[in-house]
Amino acid sequence: MRLLIILLVFSNFFNLDYNIYYSRNKEKSLTNGFFGFEEKSRAKLIYKDGFLNIEGLDGNANVTIYSIIGNKVAFFPNIGLRNFKEPVSLQRETMYIARIEFSNTVFTYKFFTR
Repeated sequence: MRLLIILLVFSNFFNLDYNIYYSRNKEKSLTNGFFGFEEKSRAKLIYKDGFLNIEGLDGNANVTIYSIIGNKVAFFPNIGLRNFKEPVSLQRETMYIARIEFSNTVFTYKFFTR
């Protein structure tokens, strides 16, 4: 009986889908079902002279900028990402999180302003 309980605890602990110590808010990306690995986005977020540029993504998405403590700083609904360059007032030397929501995929990025 003890062995069964130990096996259940360890199997739940190492199963990342049900582990309470593993953050469920990880980046969701397109998956390749045949090989079973995730494809990461190669997007670049560049903040310079008061403008946020997003390079490497295409299509329409909702873009939300959060402070590192989770306060919403800016929101751009259903905006095209091919030539994304929007004015955003951000503090210097601060880390932010960008959440880019497509219709079926969500990407999150951390970026630092200089």
